[in-house]
Amino acid sequence: MQAVLLATTNKAKIERIRKLLKASQPEVRVDIPTDLGLEAIEVEEGNDLLENARAKARAYHGKTESRIIGMDAGFFIEGEKLDPALVKRNALDGHEEREFSQHEIGQAMLEYYRSLAREHGGTVEAYWKDVFVMVQPDGSERVAEAIRPVILTTEVHGKVDDYMPLRSLYYSKATGKYACDATEEDELKELEPITKALSELLGSFG
Repeated sequence: MQAVLLATTNKAKIERIRKLLKASQPEVRVDIPTDLGLEAIEVEEGNDLLENARAKARAYHGKTESRIIGMDAGFFIEGEKLDPALVKRNALDGHEEREFSQHEIGQAMLEYYRSLAREHGGTVEAYWKDVFVMVQPDGSERVAEAIRPVILTTEVHGKVDDYMPLRSLYYSKATGKYACDATEEDELKELEPITKALSELLGSFG
């Protein structure tokens, strides 16, 4: 079995990638830093999704023989000029993440993006752009990205995930459903662009 290291400590992202790869590429084992006895490394992020993903992956290069996947996501809202790469920082009004608990960050994001939807009359078109960089043991890279269109609303649906709070505020244009209403099949359909991006990275894995 081949292995990849996910350069993240975000529990929801880890669960998502593991689920998608289990369904699409079960021969790939997904590790996180603690699985390999590595300390989590926090990198300073800017407003370039590709560079953020690259920095996360390269932070672990040389510490493992596994291929390393770094990822970052931006939330783009129709008619808004806010920096899409600063999804959490937009909501924290310039404060550092370390000043808050994960729950507090989740609630701040929820209220901030609800207010944006409210300014647009209750709903507004948006999309996620997910960028992935896989660094191989020899230092070479593969890059892939995914686009997921959604409708951002003011309504909070289901139990809020503190690591992915916006999933309670929008519904997928691919399925027409909020995360809390989605079946496993719906979720795989919504996240199909990510599955395709991962397949691009791992397509000739070996």
